[in-house]
Amino acid sequence: MKTNFSNEGTTQSDEQNLIFARAAALADSGIFKEYLIYEDNGECWFAGGIVRSITVFATHIESNTSAGKTQRQVNSENLCQVLQQELNTWDGEWQACGWSSFEFAYALKSPELLTEEEKAGQEALLFICEPKITVSLGKKPTLIKSKSSELEQQVRLILENAVVRAHVPYKNVEIPDNINYKNAVKKSVANIKNGLLEKVILSRKVPLHFSPDYTATWLQGRSMNTPARSFTMNLAGWKITGFSPEIVLSVDENRKVTTEPLAGTRRLEGNPETDQKIFDELLKDPKETHEHAISVRLSVDEMNEVCEPESVHVPQFMVQKKRGSVQHLASRVCGTLKTEYNAWHAFESLFPAVTASGIQKLAAFSEIRRHEGSSRGLYAGAILKLDHTGVIDAALVLRSVMSKGDQHWLQAGAGIVLDSTPERELTETSEKLASISPWVVEKKS
Repeated sequence: MKTNFSNEGTTQSDEQNLIFARAAALADSGIFKEYLIYEDNGECWFAGGIVRSITVFATHIESNTSAGKTQRQVNSENLCQVLQQELNTWDGEWQACGWSSFEFAYALKSPELLTEEEKAGQEALLFICEPKITVSLGKKPTLIKSKSSELEQQVRLILENAVVRAHVPYKNVEIPDNINYKNAVKKSVANIKNGLLEKVILSRKVPLHFSPDYTATWLQGRSMNTPARSFTMNLAGWKITGFSPEIVLSVDENRKVTTEPLAGTRRLEGNPETDQKIFDELLKDPKETHEHAISVRLSVDEMNEVCEPESVHVPQFMVQKKRGSVQHLASRVCGTLKTEYNAWHAFESLFPAVTASGIQKLAAFSEIRRHEGSSRGLYAGAILKLDHTGVIDAALVLRSVMSKGDQHWLQAGAGIVLDSTPERELTETSEKLASISPWVVEKKS
């Protein structure tokens, strides 16, 4: 398919390019077996190495510290509570990072949908770690935090010698037609007509037959995308690079909770007048506006479960957001977390994002499991950045290339509602895949 994209807002200054190059140099230095680069509006946060970690399974939580490993049994009722208790045992003013798979939501809300391996506690569903070092790169002076002066010196040397990389050839990724996906859309529309649910996001995978260079892909893809967050990571069995169009949620130091649902999608051509015309058509499309409105409605309902009465509001509704090759209808929902709750209560209520699961969520979970055939893993999950104060930022994993073991793939979905047609929804997945597929760089052997 032809790939269109908007480069509006993607022109990067020399200063910005150097910030990204420095973060990439840390990732590729070979010093850190596991790392994360987490970028927000040009500000990069690098986390390298692991001091201590918490791994969540459906049956137990495993904590790994210098004192050794411990396990605590959990179930769907107390999973987030025990997770917070384990984090409470961490001393000091720590920062942490990690990820949540989509199936973490099954463990919380629909454990019967877990695979046999997941039910048996053999598959990690969420991972959090305190890194050995963090580096904040951006407009402010570089901030390095580590208990190791030797490691800090190594990092400073890497930063001083980092240079902006020349662009390298992309690997051509073909986006095929998919008759199975169109059949799944037909069946889901029938279930929606029968009143089983209102909306479901069905996704499809595009396998890659080569190993991506995740850092190079992040550098090149970021220059052609306008994400809410971007990231590249090698952590606890997962490698991923992505350009997230929205956050699942953020909780700030004032206990303000924010979620930013995006639903309703059209392509970008790269011409401002044409793109505005396409957006105006999107705004008049009853199928797309209905899909967006019911997503915002559910976000408000979920926020009301954990936020102070009367604090939940919608400061933005159905505005235009350009994200790489596509544009969306976007809204923002905010509220103040109840005093008796913490960030994990908010995460449990809002995760997974309504825009990557469906309405009603439990029915959508069943529909997803029925048609997609395998666990999503990190797709439609979250990349996490958090700290000891209760602040958390969770980027929705979309527009990403990822790998586990020797499998590498892209994945994208579309929101299926009553008026959906198989051909249009397949086209939408292709439009979304075009935010990542043109920029994938093959790893040199």
